[in-house]
Amino acid sequence: MKIVIIGGGAAGLFAATQARKQDAMAEITLVCGEKFLPYYRTRICEVFSGLEPQKLLVHDENWFTDQKITVIKDTVTKLLDSPKSILLSGGKKIEYDRLILAIGANGNRPNVEGADQKHVLALRTLDDIAYIQTLGGPIAIVGGGLLGLEAAWHLALAKKQVTIVEFSAWLLKRQLDQEASLFFQDIVKAAGIEVIVDGASDKIETDRLILKDGRSIQANTVIFAAGIVPTIDLAKAYGLATNRAIVVNEYMETSQPDIYACGDCAELDGKTAGLWTVSMAQGIVAGQCAAGNRVAYTPQEPPYLMNAMGTKIWSGGSITSEDTYCIKDDQAKILKKLFFAEGKLQGAILIGDVGAQTKLKKAIEEQLLKEEAIQII
Repeated sequence: MKIVIIGGGAAGLFAATQARKQDAMAEITLVCGEKFLPYYRTRICEVFSGLEPQKLLVHDENWFTDQKITVIKDTVTKLLDSPKSILLSGGKKIEYDRLILAIGANGNRPNVEGADQKHVLALRTLDDIAYIQTLGGPIAIVGGGLLGLEAAWHLALAKKQVTIVEFSAWLLKRQLDQEASLFFQDIVKAAGIEVIVDGASDKIETDRLILKDGRSIQANTVIFAAGIVPTIDLAKAYGLATNRAIVVNEYMETSQPDIYACGDCAELDGKTAGLWTVSMAQGIVAGQCAAGNRVAYTPQEPPYLMNAMGTKIWSGGSITSEDTYCIKDDQAKILKKLFFAEGKLQGAILIGDVGAQTKLKKAIEEQLLKEEAIQII
């Protein structure tokens, strides 16, 4: 059995790992499109504040040798038939019995005038980090989600002048409600980072970002941290079914036999999560299925955890209910908020003190009664 996996992110790595666990004799090849072995993409912004990139590697070369997983650092230009194989940029062909596409996504670069300039990029990889470090400040980060905030924090630690520009009315729109976000925004400002909300980008000049309402932000570097665009070119050219991403079923199977897709490039029931934890879970399923163990992926909504701005944030479950219970300590910078529906716990937000996260995760799953849930915090 020859199993080829394209992509060295979380999905590809865990697909390879699980395929090896399932089949000790399979020939497993992992093609990484970057010059690095698989690394913790969620932590790349720490490099801004001094972390050595090598410390982000999930495993060293010896681990891959021990696991008998062949790693090739190259890009794939085409999927071929007769025999089933992939074509590398250097012209080499690698045959497969089962193929797993874990080709990930690119950072979203909104259609903004001036976005094609050299001092503008969408943050996604360690190479992006290295390039940003060659550019000058001040820096504008377009996107007030997890990635944008982590980038801003570690750039601020490196003594860079940073402004976060968020399109919506508050930061971390998916993870926090408005009350919690305003509380957190004060923490961000106290860290020396300027925050602009309701900020729609209109034009990028050589030294500033212009918003549609006329506001002007000094910026010699503009970083987009505004979502992802799944990579589908290889799949589309080969004739696989695609929408925004590569269409798969619960077994991570694509529209053609013996080809699987997982992670940021995969779309299940019209959804692409764009999360490390989801990519890992889908990679595990794809690896097992490709190696002969037909198991199904069950979608789950993972909680969010962020460690930045000198604080920690945990958010889980649904946070849209108007029936809430909240504890705030402005001096200690701690907020704990619970969300209920029909007297049962649906979601929670923790800022500053996330010690109750494990108990709250279980309580949300069990829909604990309000009186009991309040006792947890």
